[in-house]
Amino acid sequence: MKFSGLYEFTDAGMKAFKQAFERTLEEEAIDPVGVSVAKRIPGTLPFEVKAWVSAEEMANAILKASGTANIAGLLNGTNLWAWLAFVCRDVVYPRQKTGKRKLGEVWRWYPSEAGDFQKGQRHLIRMPVLLFHSFGDDARHLLLGEPSVPGELREQLTSQQDMFHLSFQRVACMLYYEGATGKLRRGAGGKRGGSSRRLAQVRKQLDVTWDLFALSPEQIMEKLPKEFDAYRPKMQP
Repeated sequence: MKFSGLYEFTDAGMKAFKQAFERTLEEEAIDPVGVSVAKRIPGTLPFEVKAWVSAEEMANAILKASGTANIAGLLNGTNLWAWLAFVCRDVVYPRQKTGKRKLGEVWRWYPSEAGDFQKGQRHLIRMPVLLFHSFGDDARHLLLGEPSVPGELREQLTSQQDMFHLSFQRVACMLYYEGATGKLRRGAGGKRGGSSRRLAQVRKQLDVTWDLFALSPEQIMEKLPKEFDAYRPKMQP
């Protein structure tokens, strides 16, 4: 599916989108570029929905299509992300054998107001774009999975707004992303010592004593307890 640019739903489009995903309106009834439900965002470039193999690929495609539009402004809005959820639905919210879409909780597909971080970070399209826009390659540990599957690490390492810092995410990427294979290191998403779940807990402990926002990734790494030794880059064979 190809479009001349990125669009955002009008108020009527937002209403129709919600009805379609709640199955009270046929999806085919919505023309994603119809003037009554959507408007093209000035400055954006052609966009094509593809069978992206990872959330990173999807986020990269959307960022490229943003062209000269103000991406920060787009990220703070809602209507573009609803439009993208609709046009990318077969990739991000695929149909199950029952014929119903794999939607999960409402905030995975219906974008909340950007100021509501707890709900906003659950959106399966806006959040990957925000992560890739903010951290680039240092977000790879959070964007490896298919667009329809956020993954354990993203759930653990973006659940709090103060995790949204380059130094912290760079540490997580160094610990859990294996550049040679392009995969996560074994156990990264588990519950054992040194896992992402433990990193989220240790971060809270360190934050009591240290201003983590003022520390470099190397300084944060030095302050992690020994349980993280198995994941430290210098400890890798």
